[in-house]
Amino acid sequence: MHLGNTDVFKKGDLFFLNDRGRMLFQHIEAKNGLIMSEPYLLYEYGFHGTPETVTYNGYDVLIKGRLFTEIPEDFLLRVIKSEENTK
Repeated sequence: MHLGNTDVFKKGDLFFLNDRGRMLFQHIEAKNGLIMSEPYLLYEYGFHGTPETVTYNGYDVLIKGRLFTEIPEDFLLRVIKSEENTK
């Protein structure tokens, strides 16, 4: 899936983790994070000889002093609090 020019996050954006995100980052007791990069294109190449290539936006994020790189935008949308997802 390619999200095109619909960049959801910008460098410097602060985000808060929802319940799922806090569970995933419970080992570092994280509650929020910071987007550390502009979106960049990531590629996923087909396996077992299939020619399909999928592109999507990725970000570098800082969570509790730790830098996580190449985090897919779709993943961030699932673990960050939003107006539609307030838990």
